Amino acid sequence: MDVLRFAVFGCAYALFTFPLMAAQQGGPASDPKSPSTQGPTVAATIPSYPDSTKGLENFVKDLLKLEKEGNQQELEVYEKSLVLQDADRWFKSVFGEELGSRMALASAPMRADAQIHTADMLVEQLKQRRSEIKVVRFEDSCNPDATPIEYPFLLLRKTSDPLYDVRFLGPSDDSVWAYFTYVDGGFRFIGNLKVSEFVEYDLPPSVSSTKRIRVGGNVVAAKLTHQVQPEYPQEAKAQHIQGTVLLHAIIAKDGSV
Repeated sequence: MDVLRFAVFGCAYALFTFPLMAAQQGGPASDPKSPSTQGPTVAATIPSYPDSTKGLENFVKDLLKLEKEGNQQELEVYEKSLVLQDADRWFKSVFGEELGSRMALASAPMRADAQIHTADMLVEQLKQRRSEIKVVRFEDSCNPDATPIEYPFLLLRKTSDPLYDVRFLGPSDDSVWAYFTYVDGGFRFIGNLKVSEFVEYDLPPSVSSTKRIRVGGNVVAAKLTHQVQPEYPQEAKAQHIQGTVLLHAIIAKDGSV
């Protein structure tokens, strides 16, 4: 992944609401065809999934199971349940008026595509033998599981609404399906949004072309040229205040953050 150093801590992805007929989680699926030509609509339901990593994990596992069984009719009900109703309102409430509006617009094609090609995506995961599912819930931005692409996007939220991603883990590589939110009793897909589409970055040449690498702590310590020890504030020390401070930073090979 590219290493990013961003100077702007706000960004959003805009979407507009598509007039798609959506099945709600745990509710009936709407028949897009007229009852006058189709007859009575048969209600289709899916199980209720809790707002948790386990809930979304079970949701995706059920999707994979339906794909393996070739049950396209029920799979379509699941796909339609991913619709985020009134997306413009949701994005504005989470990311602010201006940024949220742009996000709603930009993510609209992604959200619409999820209702058509989710099955194709699942086929590809199965083909690549990515059968292990891991779901990450982002309640705050400084989540150690956030990727360099996700971290700056998570910073854009104006509220504490949790977001999720789904990771398909395989023997050779992994795949990330992002992002999801929980609205009106079900998981909704909001699109794979990237801050680079909305925010201009100040990227030095040494950083813009550098890929992220992981280096062991012992290796880094051996190359240390300068170190500043953190100072324990005297006021906090006097009041016996202590705790853990988590810093999330992406550092280039030349040491720039």
